[in-house]
Amino acid sequence: MPKSVNTSTSGRGLSQRGQRGRKSSHPYISEDPSTAEVDRGHQSYQALPSLPVKTEVPSSQPQSTCLLCHQEMKMAQGVNDARHHYGLCFYNEGAFHKLYPPLDLVDGRVVDEVGKKYSCQHTETCTKRKMGYRELCMHMATTHMVVGTLMAMDDRVGMDSVLASLYPGVEYKGGKTEVRVKVEKSGQYKTADSTPLRRKRGPASRVKVEPRPASSPRIYSVSVPVRSAREDEDVDDPGAVSPPHNPKPPKVEPKAEDSPPLPTPRIDRVHNCLVCGGQGKANKEGRNLNMGDGMQDLKYHYAVCYYNEGAFMDLVDPGEENKTIGGEALELFGLRFKYKCPFVTCSRNTGRGAGKMMGYKEYSIHCGVAHHLLEKVMARDKREGLDEVRAAIILDRKREGISWEEMPEVQVEEVQTCLLCNGETKEGKNLSFAGEKLLQLRYHYASCYYESGVYLAKYPPGEQNMDQEGQPRDVLGRDIKYSCEVTGCTIKRKMGYKEFCIHMSNEHRGLLDILREDGRPGLSNIADRLEEED
Repeated sequence: MPKSVNTSTSGRGLSQRGQRGRKSSHPYISEDPSTAEVDRGHQSYQALPSLPVKTEVPSSQPQSTCLLCHQEMKMAQGVNDARHHYGLCFYNEGAFHKLYPPLDLVDGRVVDEVGKKYSCQHTETCTKRKMGYRELCMHMATTHMVVGTLMAMDDRVGMDSVLASLYPGVEYKGGKTEVRVKVEKSGQYKTADSTPLRRKRGPASRVKVEPRPASSPRIYSVSVPVRSAREDEDVDDPGAVSPPHNPKPPKVEPKAEDSPPLPTPRIDRVHNCLVCGGQGKANKEGRNLNMGDGMQDLKYHYAVCYYNEGAFMDLVDPGEENKTIGGEALELFGLRFKYKCPFVTCSRNTGRGAGKMMGYKEYSIHCGVAHHLLEKVMARDKREGLDEVRAAIILDRKREGISWEEMPEVQVEEVQTCLLCNGETKEGKNLSFAGEKLLQLRYHYASCYYESGVYLAKYPPGEQNMDQEGQPRDVLGRDIKYSCEVTGCTIKRKMGYKEFCIHMSNEHRGLLDILREDGRPGLSNIADRLEEED
């Protein structure tokens, strides 16, 4: 109803406005001159015309008391709140277990409700992200209207009326829906009441419903499974209504454990290491291991103990170059062979620590802790009590939503310390023949040889740049510069004497001759490796 507005003014004011001919600004006062004025006492009123008032019939709302928990439901969002509430109640009753069997159901209760190892069954039209079991059930209940299916299968008194109020116009029969459709002249099926128009990717609420003009089409009843707004066909090219089909079970991650069922771990249980016993000063880290808050320390300690027993030998490949005839690793601490974690998404390959290399021992323990080889080692260990520790480790991994993966091919490279400077500088350590690191190795050896004076005979500086002792006067090229005259060289600028010598040695194979002429052991082998890589 429109608000009542007081339009009373003095008679003088009305007469003055009438004399000036100004129009009334009141939205409800007619401009018709025949409109009568009513004079009451000292005030003059103008009769207001009657206006049509729009009246709305209150829509039917579902009852606010839940039939399952008998609690009052918050109805701020109307039927959406009611659907969500009933979905939670059905979940608490375990009604989803038959439709979507959980991985870890113990005594009718899901042990891990938040581990992200489930996916929506509508993979082509809905989200593909991983969800916990509770999140999956609520997603299916609200987005794909599975809560209506559960209501249709529930025989409690009054549930049929609640179902009709929450999903008006949709009849559930045996877990399926009856959707009324009409056949148009084109022979194609379209919904009778409204057509959902897709606007953009998003949840089911992002659907614009556009009413169609009234007509008298022929009405048919077709049984189809419940479909979300994501699965609706394009209105510009509608297809036939899909035939009924049985819902597929939700996608789950494959199990990494092939052993018999594990005992339920006692979370926060404190114990001493079952491998070393935590005895002695050297094993004090093996005492009071916690299967709850101290899980990371527990895994690291067990991985170290198992490495000392040689349990990772057949699981972590050291590579052909770092392997004995018996298959054991030759060098363990990264002095000659270094390893890169083969998992691309590992923290060792991302962030600030990206590209960090490890020795074989560190690499084995890292794979045991970060990539779950510890679980595989424990599965083969028959010591009493280890099944419970292994169960706690597996449960911790599942809570993080991480699946067990097989080890990729080993990534190992041979490294060495410079044989000339013995690694006095940082650049002289961890030299490698792998990939682009080969260029660093070659440049470092070419630079190291300059200080030995071997280039004076091979690349003489000339009389202009030589003092009485035969040493170059201008090393940096302040006054005297040199240019490379090798055919095909791309370096056209002029250089100082030191830079010129290193350039000739590094870029034009002078280093190979110098390495072979040097009598120290190992240098000729380096020359052969450099020649092979070139």
